[in-house]
Order: sequence, then C-alpha cells, then structure tokens
Amino acid sequence: MSSSDPNTPNDPYRKNPYDRPPGGQPSNPPGGHYGPFGGAEEHPLAPPPGPMGSPGGPPGGPPGGPPGAMPGKVNSSRMIFFIAGGLQALFSLLAIVTFAAAEDDLEETYGDLGVGTGIYYTLFVLFLLHAIAGIVLAVKFPQGGGGLRIWGIAWSAVLVLIGLLTLPLGLLWLALGIVCVALLSSAESAAWFNRPRA
Repeated sequence: MSSSDPNTPNDPYRKNPYDRPPGGQPSNPPGGHYGPFGGAEEHPLAPPPGPMGSPGGPPGGPPGGPPGAMPGKVNSSRMIFFIAGGLQALFSLLAIVTFAAAEDDLEETYGDLGVGTGIYYTLFVLFLLHAIAGIVLAVKFPQGGGGLRIWGIAWSAVLVLIGLLTLPLGLLWLALGIVCVALLSSAESAAWFNRPRA
C-alpha cells in the first residue's frame, strides 16, 4: 500500500477533510457561519444590529443613556430647585413665626421709621410662594415642555434677584440662580424640554 494513499490510516500526509476551505477563510467565522452561497450568515441567537450598526441598540435612543433619560444639566438644575426651594420655604416659615412672636417689639422698634410689620409679612410670604413654585416646577421637570423650561428660567432669575437684594447673606442664592439660568438656557436642556412627548 502506498504511503500517499489518502485512505491509509495514521498517515501524516493524508488530507484532512475538516481543514479550512480554499482561500484561507475560516470554516466558522466570528459571529456567524458560511451559508450555501459562501457568504457569512448571522448566528441565529445573535441580537439584531442597532440603528448605527451597534448590536441591539435602542432605535432612536440617545447615545449617553436610555431613551427618555433626563440630561445631566436638567437633572442638576432640578436638584438645585429642590434644595433652594426647600431651604427658602423653611427660612420663610421660621421668619414669619419669629415676626409673629415678636410683633410688639418690632412695632416699637420700627414704628417711628414709618415701616409697619405688614411689609415684612408680605416679603416673607412672597419668598414662601416663590419657594413652593420652585418645588412644584422641579416635580414637573420629568414631563418636559418648552413652557416649563421658560418658567424654570424665570424662577431662577427671581432667585438671582432675591440674592442681590439680600447681599451678603444672599450670595448663595445669587450663585444658585445664575447656575440654574445657565443650565436651563443650554442647547442640551432646550432639546430635552422640547422633545416630542407621547
């Protein structure tokens, strides 16, 4: 029997029937297998490709997170609304209670100046209403809407005004208001608030 006979067992020169096909292409390419016409087919369990070729990407979803996720700038301004509104509401309530407890002393102190205690009550009630409005706006932020963004910028502008009127104690309010105006005025925030909603 000749050593070149392909049927000879244990012949190191015998042709391997499972060797890679002609042309140097692997018999099982990554991600699929060759079909009947030589083209690579997707594996039956592989996820469908995404919109830009990424496997399993959500159609139309933003690259930075799941669809509908609030951008970082909007989320940061929302947190500031909650913090500033909560602190302002607490301070306003404490001030109103304090003025009510010391109303007689205030009348004696400021009566000669022609400034009644009613002006103080009015100011702190306005501060309280502004604080409540900020908290309500922050709660509605996930809903979006161009009008909500405009109201948020207006609320932040009033926060800047409060900070200016109460300097140097209002320096924190001034800084927070400026930051919120900048965040909500950005193109990223405008695109998210004006997005189509179901």
